Amino acid sequence: MKVEKKFSRIKENVWRLEENGNEYSVKRYADVRDAIKIRNLHELLQTVDFPYCAPISEKGNEHIVVQPWVTDGFPVDFSKQSDRRASLKTLEALHETETVVKWESLPFLKPYALLDKWNWRLERFRNNRQTIVSYLGENVVDQLELYSEQALACLRTAPAREVPTTLLHGDVVHHNLLKTAEGTVTLIDFDLACTGHPDVEIALWLHRVLPKADYNAALLFDEEPRLQVLGQQAIAMLQYPNEMLREWSYLTTLPEERRVLLAQQLIPFTEQALNRWPELCRFSNNLLEHNRYLP
Repeated sequence: MKVEKKFSRIKENVWRLEENGNEYSVKRYADVRDAIKIRNLHELLQTVDFPYCAPISEKGNEHIVVQPWVTDGFPVDFSKQSDRRASLKTLEALHETETVVKWESLPFLKPYALLDKWNWRLERFRNNRQTIVSYLGENVVDQLELYSEQALACLRTAPAREVPTTLLHGDVVHHNLLKTAEGTVTLIDFDLACTGHPDVEIALWLHRVLPKADYNAALLFDEEPRLQVLGQQAIAMLQYPNEMLREWSYLTTLPEERRVLLAQQLIPFTEQALNRWPELCRFSNNLLEHNRYLP
């Protein structure tokens, strides 16, 4: 029987494969170690019956990983409370696998170096200051640098809750969290998976969610009991303008024509964020002060 295959390119190294009525995600890794990492990770998650990710197919080879396509899944919409809740539930379930898998002991997973990464992100932003100033102006760029410095200073002294290190997905952008018709959220693309404190990933999730909730942190903390137990380190993370630094630095890598198009989106995004940032910092500082006296 003839096997009919149809490939559709999704990204430079990702294809969608249709084969005899079935659909698959096909991803090629230049470094075989990355493919091994993904296979090992998924095998372990399957061993512990983690339900929120797709299994690995045997169809691949040493450089290619094949998984069933999540046909009924769509990227979560962080502006919806139901999607926020479902995605947070999935991340919590991922972090809870630490009780049966000692992720920190596995050699193919690296620890998440938060301060190193965010220091580098600020340095990169500064290295591209002249280009970014041409779009935002000196005062706005000064504000972003000041907020970044203050947040990093706070992070250096803010303690984390005493809980075990666990597996972090590492890239909780909305299109890596697919909500199915049943209302559950499936995680895809574990390329940046690492080990670290679970609160760090929840804070990174908040960074993605806050712009879709008009930076109303009080609303988010009221609606989700999980957020009430965040430690001081994660609360301090809220003050770092991570999304803005990343996107403006990315803009500087583009050709001029694409820079102009992206700037048309980033300028109002940045203005909205900075209008809300003082309130967000006050909320974070109040939580830090309150949590300082908790047992």
